[in-house]
Amino acid sequence: MNILLTGASGFLGSALARHLQSKGHQVSLLLRPNSKLDRLQDRAASFNIARPQSDAQLQAFVQSARPNVLIHTACAYGRQGESTLQLVDANLRLGISLLQSLQSLDYPTVFINTGTALDKSVNPYAMSKHQLAQWGRLFANQTGGRLQWVNVVLQHMYGAGDDPSKFTTHVLQTCHRNDAVLPLTAGEQRRDFIYIDDVVSAYETLLDKAAALPDAVDIEVGTGQAPTIREFVETAHRLTQSKTELRFGAIPYRLNEAMHCQANIDQIRTLGWQPMHSLDTGLQKTIELEFA
Repeated sequence: MNILLTGASGFLGSALARHLQSKGHQVSLLLRPNSKLDRLQDRAASFNIARPQSDAQLQAFVQSARPNVLIHTACAYGRQGESTLQLVDANLRLGISLLQSLQSLDYPTVFINTGTALDKSVNPYAMSKHQLAQWGRLFANQTGGRLQWVNVVLQHMYGAGDDPSKFTTHVLQTCHRNDAVLPLTAGEQRRDFIYIDDVVSAYETLLDKAAALPDAVDIEVGTGQAPTIREFVETAHRLTQSKTELRFGAIPYRLNEAMHCQANIDQIRTLGWQPMHSLDTGLQKTIELEFA
């Protein structure tokens, strides 16, 4: 199968690129001009790669790659000081340009989008991701079955090699270093933490079973469990055998803090998928790979 993947310089995108290629798929990578493929250094030459600088160049690459499926993981979270316009450009405009490019092909295609479980009111990142999901449904509904939109409502992913700015990585690294103190909120928020290997297997299931899904659909992906932030931190602390003092309550909750995020995975389970890692086993694997 021909697969076009965006965001391969990132944590999820690079994991998907490796996995899909290992399964024998022809994988093309669409990257920003300044993106670095550090996570794929050992096999970058084996991919068909483009770094378009205009909508016309992007569409030309889509036409030449002729993907059956486009998997969209590229995004900007706002953690690097991006402006609202930059977030809209990365999270909304790029997606619409990809949708238009697929629409111009002369055969049916599937667009598997990486959405968010956050409410749209939480921050500009979440708002832009929800807006792209609306555009995706619109495109799918207007193409008479030629473009299928599968929106992955993804919960809180973690694993070895994730961005240091992520909360999960920050906690693990702080505990592993035995820093004197780790300031935290009260930790009452509940999050559905899902290990990277389970996320990759969920995408593979959606790729294999797309024909069984409607033209436009949201699919929730998580473990279906929602431990508290405090439970996550205490588990990481225990498994790293850390001496760091966990100072819960030292940081106030953010404005519009989401207090409960939990996936309903009934729908993806009907496709034959289920998570294979508990919080303990996922964190243990992460620690072994991250700090080996």
